Amino acid sequence: MLNKPLNTTLINVILSIVIVILSFYTILWHNQNYLLYKKTKKVQKENQKIIALHKQLLTEYSSQISGKSIKEEALKTLQMKRPDKIRELIL
Repeated sequence: MLNKPLNTTLINVILSIVIVILSFYTILWHNQNYLLYKKTKKVQKENQKIIALHKQLLTEYSSQISGKSIKEEALKTLQMKRPDKIRELIL
């Protein structure tokens, strides 16, 4: 008789210890997820800044390639005139 209540008490103690340990692991897991979420948001903001800067640099580079600055320089220094009439070719 004494052995049976002792076994149930031992099982209850072991189960309660396991529950407490799992609770601590759950708290730690939640904290790590929160820290990872904060780090992810920070990295995403930095990536957005980098992408915006990259787009700006591409825009500036494409305007240089297109000859816009060359055309403006030619108009200023060489005193070239802009065309009066522009013909459109309709396809």
